[in-house]
Order: sequence, then structure tokens, then C-alpha cells
Amino acid sequence: MPTGEIEVLAESVEVLNVCRTLPFEIKDSVKKSESLRMKYRYLDLRSSEMQRNLRLRSQLVMRMREFLCNQHGFVDVETPTLFKRTPGGAKEFVVPSREPGRFYSLPQSPQQFKQLLMVAGVDRYFQVARCYRDEGSRPDRQPEFTQVGRRTQCTHTAGLMLRLYCSFYFLSGWYLSRTFQI
Repeated sequence: MPTGEIEVLAESVEVLNVCRTLPFEIKDSVKKSESLRMKYRYLDLRSSEMQRNLRLRSQLVMRMREFLCNQHGFVDVETPTLFKRTPGGAKEFVVPSREPGRFYSLPQSPQQFKQLLMVAGVDRYFQVARCYRDEGSRPDRQPEFTQVGRRTQCTHTAGLMLRLYCSFYFLSGWYLSRTFQI
């Protein structure tokens, strides 16, 4: 990765280990199968496309936090990853505890804690949460994903969220196909 910040002038070099031929070239123009990319994820993450995606996600989350917390008084919360099983919804991943016959469950979504926060007097909050759903081997689903959960007790947040989404599109370089009034 060309940063241009550090230059090293070596006086001598000793090869400690020889690298075999890589399973694919680290170029965006080279087409690779998804299974090969996942098997050699550490190589795939070196591509400029994946580097761009990682940095874009980081910028989007940073902008969202700045917008919601600093400009609109939201609280950034983090809820537990392991908790008691709840009935209904998608199938949950079950995690055994050290006590025989006792299990935890991985959360399906951050909404499961909204009532607790609202009753506690947190009138507006959001979180970037890891979610887990045991959907089986459906090709259009993945078991683990990130979800942005937002709750507020007031109803005038539609314009607020629209401004946030528009800033995401601007940052990402995507363009909205229609205009919106806020």
C-alpha cells in the first residue's frame, strides 16, 4: 500500500522464507471466485476495492456518530451480546454456559433492548450492533451482520434520518435519483 510516509534504506537483506505463488493476483481487475476470496481473506483484503470498502464503512459510522450524538443529542449505546433466550422471531444461535443445561442466546437484533432504555428515560439512542440469526443455509442470508438500531420517543425524526442517509450517499459517492423535501 503506497503511503509515501516511510522510506527504508537497507544495508543488507536475508531471505528467511520463500513465498509460494499466490492463489490469485492482488489486483482489482483479476476476477476471483467468492470461495477463493473467503479462503484467502487476508490477501483479498489487500485489494484496493476492499481497502476502499473498509475505509468507507469507517467514515460512514464516524459521520453517523458525529451527526446523531454531537448535533442531535442521541446517546450511542452498546447492548449485551449474550442474553436470555426470547420467544418468537428468527431462530437464535444458542451458546452453552458453564452450568449444565443453561444456555445464552446471541441477539437477533438490537430492538430487543429498546423498552429497557426507553423506560429508563433514554429518549433517543442508537447503536451499531452485531446481530445473529440462524437462518440455515439460505443463499440470500448470512448468519452474522451489522445493523444500525435507532429509537426516539419523538416523532419528528424522519427528516433527521433523511439528512443522515443523504450524507451517507454523498460520502459514498452514490447519487440519489430523486429529490426530497425535509
